[in-house]
Amino acid sequence: MERRAILLSTGLALLAVFLVYQYISGEEALLDRNYGLSNSQKMVVAVRDILQFETIRPNDIEVISPVPSSQVPPGIIGDPKDVIDSVAAVPILKGEHILDNKILSKNIYSGLDRQITSGRRAISIPVTLKSSLGYMLRPGNRIDLAAKFEYKSGGTAINEVKVFLQDVLVLASGRTIQMNAPKAVDQGVVRNIMQELKKTSPQDRSEIQETLQLAKTDTTYQTVTLEVTPVQAQQIVYVMTAFGEINVFLRHSDDRSLARTGTTNFNDVMGTDSYYMRGPKIPMRAIPKPPRFMDTLGGETVPRSN
Repeated sequence: MERRAILLSTGLALLAVFLVYQYISGEEALLDRNYGLSNSQKMVVAVRDILQFETIRPNDIEVISPVPSSQVPPGIIGDPKDVIDSVAAVPILKGEHILDNKILSKNIYSGLDRQITSGRRAISIPVTLKSSLGYMLRPGNRIDLAAKFEYKSGGTAINEVKVFLQDVLVLASGRTIQMNAPKAVDQGVVRNIMQELKKTSPQDRSEIQETLQLAKTDTTYQTVTLEVTPVQAQQIVYVMTAFGEINVFLRHSDDRSLARTGTTNFNDVMGTDSYYMRGPKIPMRAIPKPPRFMDTLGGETVPRSN
């Protein structure tokens, strides 16, 4: 009887230990699932206060990790590339998580006014296949502007070509404001499309993003929009109104030098070796022979007769 009681108590003790172990293991799994590092994620947060409609730069954000899954809000963005160069849709405070519903992409849906630097202006100039470098001008390019100036000076008709503005930023080509919009800034649109189409795979998501990106791009366009100062805007309007077509020269993206260039006219193009510059040869004037003696009586110079 005593042995049976010992065995029963030992069995109950082992059962209790097993149940406690099961309970602790379950709690540990729950804690690890909610707060552990195995399911943690990265999050992009702001390192300074970002104003509404301000462009987000690389030094405005940082990535924090690990973040337990229970503390990850909906719309999390873990890759900083999906945030950089986007536009803040709402004010974002320092230390605040940047979610997909707080940012907008720089595209035709977010508006051009978000791209203009404070104190500057946007102005569009008409372009053709030739003046747009075969429609290869893209937002972010830097260009010089030149035009042919025809006027009269002292009754003489003058024709000159002049680079009158340098290092001008291209804001948009046609309706395209940014060629490569961040992939995650349209997550809300992509998520709704995937739900409507009942798509779930990453490949489907990538295809939808590429389709949206294609819809934001103009392959041919009639205008290029530039960011200029108010004075430069007036100069462009004057040149377009008084002299017509403006020609565009594309600069290297790292070339920010400003060197005033002289005008170019017909003489500069032809050069000193051209027939126009040399002209016909003029015969030399005959030089008279010098006198050989003086007429001292008459006071005149008399050449010696042969």
